Amino acid sequence: MQQVEYSVCLTRHPLPAGGYLAQVTLNAPQRLNALAPEMAELLQRFLLELRDDPEALCVFLDAEGDRAFCVGADARRMLKSALANPGGAAVEAEAFMASEYSVAHLIHTYSKPIICWGHGLVMGSGLGFLTGASHRIVTESSCLSMPEVKIGLLPNAGAGWYLRHMPGRTGLFVAITASELSAADALYAGLADYCFADADKATLLKGLLSLDWDEDADSNNAMLTEYLTDLEVESGMTLMPSPLKQHRQWIDQACEKPSVEQVVAEIRTYSGQDDWLVAAVKGLGASAASSVSLVFKALERCQRLSLSEVLRLELVLMANRIRDPEFAEGVRARLLDRDCSPNWCYPDIAAVPAPEVDALFVAPWPSHPLADL
Repeated sequence: MQQVEYSVCLTRHPLPAGGYLAQVTLNAPQRLNALAPEMAELLQRFLLELRDDPEALCVFLDAEGDRAFCVGADARRMLKSALANPGGAAVEAEAFMASEYSVAHLIHTYSKPIICWGHGLVMGSGLGFLTGASHRIVTESSCLSMPEVKIGLLPNAGAGWYLRHMPGRTGLFVAITASELSAADALYAGLADYCFADADKATLLKGLLSLDWDEDADSNNAMLTEYLTDLEVESGMTLMPSPLKQHRQWIDQACEKPSVEQVVAEIRTYSGQDDWLVAAVKGLGASAASSVSLVFKALERCQRLSLSEVLRLELVLMANRIRDPEFAEGVRARLLDRDCSPNWCYPDIAAVPAPEVDALFVAPWPSHPLADL
């Protein structure tokens, strides 16, 4: 497969009884398949075409390269768009996010089976795409995370939907600490359904092409579930225990506090030696306090919203937030200068003005770009 800087490739695999399986591949491995505007547009176009093509019976969504399925949106491109019009609309970035969120919604509501192979790094919008698929696969190399708070943003692309469905208060915890989740964590949290070895991909694809497909999507979904379940058992994958599951009780107790200030204070009281929790506390300390406050309030609101409403809210928040100096400083420190020493606007949660966070919930346009979602 030819590699270009930003692309999405579509391969049609004929099926013995007619029709085809469509393999849609993110193809920007040199960028760890970070999502760019042109990739979101191609994804949306391909998925709509395949949805409406009666010959397309299933979609297999994967990515080129060994290191990542997708590390989320290209934050450098988003910052460039924001800086092009200081104080005003980040035109390219906002259009990109609208397209990206439309893709996430399309995957979640797709009328045909979508299998997502989420190997390696799965971050940001990559996680939004994985969680929306009908059949979600992780591998032994999978490392899932939502690191947006470390660059002054918040988890998005449907995060407000899938985080609330995680066990207990674990969704809030991983969102504000940017904790890394293993394949075992993903299965426990309901972010994935199956786990295979990375080397099993070719065998799995070959097996898919030999299944008894028909024109009924429900029948194909049931067949896929049975096939993948049996194949997973045959593969004999053994995973390390899930830290998220092991620490669930502590996480729930820490995050059940009524205010974000109390939650942050409780998490910071951890003084044990568990590497995963130590990393979580460190991740919280590296996050923008204003982002942590925003995440807390956003997830509270998302508890009452439909998927479409969640995506519309997240677009409002992100469109406002990428104009904020916190985002510019986060990208500078993490992705440009890479000194990992951001000079955040506020030293701690208590210093974050509530009106400033509330203002981010006000739509910056007279008509919402996702009004018809």
